[in-house]
Amino acid sequence: MKSETLSNTLSDIHSAITLTEKTVNTFKIMYLTIDVPNEKVNTLTTPIMTALSQIFKSLSTTQSTPPLSGALSALIIQSTKPGIFIAGADINEIKEITDKEEAFGKARSGQAVLDQLAALPFPTIAAIRGACLGGGCELALACDYRIASDSSRTIIGLPEVNLGIIPGFGGTQRLPKLIGIQRAAPIILQGKAINAKKAYHLKLVDDYVSDAFFETKRDEFITLILDPLRAKKVRKKREVKGFARLLERTIIGRFLIFYQMKKMVMKATKGHYPAPLSAVKAIRYGYCKSVKKGQLKEAELFSKLAITVLSKHLIQLFFTNESLKKYEGDVSNTVHAKHIKSGSVVGAGLMGGGIAWLLSSKNITVRLKDIQWEAIIQGYDAAKKVYDGWVKKRRLKPFERDQKMLKLSGGLDFTGFNKADIVIEAIIEDINVKKSVFKDIENHVSDTTVIASNTSALSITEMATELKHPERFIGMHFFSPVNRMPLVEVIPGEKTSPEAIKTIVMLAKKLKKTPIVVQNCPGFLVNRILIPYVNEAVYCLQDGAGITEIDSIMTAFGMPLGPLALADEVGLDVGYKVAKILELGYGPRMTVAPAFDVLHNQQGLLGKKVGKGFYTHGKKKHVNTEVMTAIQIYTHINKTMISPKHILERLLLIMVNEAARCLEESVVASPALLDMAMIMGTGFPPFRGGLCRYVDEIGADKIVDQLSKLSDQLGERFIPAEGLKALSNSKTKYYSS
Repeated sequence: MKSETLSNTLSDIHSAITLTEKTVNTFKIMYLTIDVPNEKVNTLTTPIMTALSQIFKSLSTTQSTPPLSGALSALIIQSTKPGIFIAGADINEIKEITDKEEAFGKARSGQAVLDQLAALPFPTIAAIRGACLGGGCELALACDYRIASDSSRTIIGLPEVNLGIIPGFGGTQRLPKLIGIQRAAPIILQGKAINAKKAYHLKLVDDYVSDAFFETKRDEFITLILDPLRAKKVRKKREVKGFARLLERTIIGRFLIFYQMKKMVMKATKGHYPAPLSAVKAIRYGYCKSVKKGQLKEAELFSKLAITVLSKHLIQLFFTNESLKKYEGDVSNTVHAKHIKSGSVVGAGLMGGGIAWLLSSKNITVRLKDIQWEAIIQGYDAAKKVYDGWVKKRRLKPFERDQKMLKLSGGLDFTGFNKADIVIEAIIEDINVKKSVFKDIENHVSDTTVIASNTSALSITEMATELKHPERFIGMHFFSPVNRMPLVEVIPGEKTSPEAIKTIVMLAKKLKKTPIVVQNCPGFLVNRILIPYVNEAVYCLQDGAGITEIDSIMTAFGMPLGPLALADEVGLDVGYKVAKILELGYGPRMTVAPAFDVLHNQQGLLGKKVGKGFYTHGKKKHVNTEVMTAIQIYTHINKTMISPKHILERLLLIMVNEAARCLEESVVASPALLDMAMIMGTGFPPFRGGLCRYVDEIGADKIVDQLSKLSDQLGERFIPAEGLKALSNSKTKYYSS
């Protein structure tokens, strides 16, 4: 079929795809270009897949025996969308699937289209320039060859497990056959994207070239693979060699590989996420069979996963996360953020050192200030430790680490603060000390410097009362450890300007963190919900529950750490101070457990940082028997309230209740943002969807009933929030779907 005719046919189907012919060194090459109009990304929607199917069907009958005149020599699939090849299948379509047969049909339809591509009678090449993910990666795998740009925007992967599903267009079958089981497993089972260089080393792509000369290098590659001998050498390079080949080509070897894969998946997911296990099944079933037979199994497994509540929760979180990428703090588009090139950090402890490291990692020059050189050295060591870890993992080269360390300086005075675009305070949680420090800071910075506090609970409005320019003062609450926790709470005070809000939001994004603006109140959002959970765990201890029993109940629920282990990680002194701030701010319903008072006053029980808290921390972690001895005066056995069921209810519902109050008071803009904040700030299990999703799933009426019973037995801290009662009475949910 002539390209003009094919283009005319296509234009009736979808304007997102164009076909053009070009002669490259006497060879006739067809270029299929995908560019979905009015969209930032290309996705494989049903109309796009229908169009591709018609194109491939037409091309399958094209004469393809070069160098005969008029013969088609090769097909190139590409995108002209900046930074995007194909971002994957349409997640909205997956979200709407509720029927297993429908899910199975969609997977089989997609597989059939890519099978058409794989069967074309001439070489096919995916020219990958930008994100090539999910269905886009599966399309590339169905091509005979792949060439990628070395642009930082070029990432390749199969992230479906992050949505609670598995690749459904043949990815679990073609990738292991292309690069081997062991190379393919992390890409499929962990859902992590890789850059072009790594993809080349794994043999996922056949070449990676300079983005500046991509078109030229692409056409050179076409000429290369149209030479049969040279094309054979390209394919030969993909072969798995050595011991890995021996393992993958024998029954015993494959048994060992899949045994270890399953073991690692269970260790990583604790059995809460079925998708990686299903992916192992799909790979294992199909590896020694044809792609078509393996795809049938893949579609069956995909269809079971796509309709689960877990998958719907993860997809909702994906959409929330995508919306946060465009999030600018709900500030007007006419407001401009200050560009941050340099900063200062006051307080060189654990948090201050972490924040200084983070700024330097994004090439922002930063000066650490403290009142002792020992603290500054500690801050330097904290930063270097993270960089050394990056070097060990080959994320940085040693000279790059040294360059970034040169971004850090430190001292005991305010030298250089007058040049700082931002100053971030990270000292002890004492409002009077902080207010005094802020007055000093303001005397040493320019009028345009933004001043931020890393406080975890104290009032931003109160701290700003003695500042000359309270409009440039704001809360910027990082979570520990800074190098791992993705959330930043942005807390405006009463007089904080929109410019300051937007500056902090955009800075957090530059630092590769997720900012969420929350209102100024004791504890803000995350700690206001989290600390009552830890406090309730101490109440459970008083009632006779064991330390490991409490923690294991919550880890079984899906939390990464139990509440008492978490308290050790954060520091019992830190948790206690925040708990007292909440008690002062909210009254009796936030009363600190008496045993918590005792533990705070007990010398040396500060948690992991000193090796002793609820647990002793050495080579191995053990329950600290001193804890129960210290609190025995308050301990009484209340067996009716410390069954596993009651412990789970108490710890979950104390958070649910406070989350409902936060929404009532508009502390955060939406249930979706609250759920995302708790997942990113506390590790609340993503497969549960979040606290608000949990309410919707259980039912507000049942939640209110459970809370009412607990309040009768344990007091006013469990009195149901008005927002929950309103949901129960109106039979509505936090989420509409």
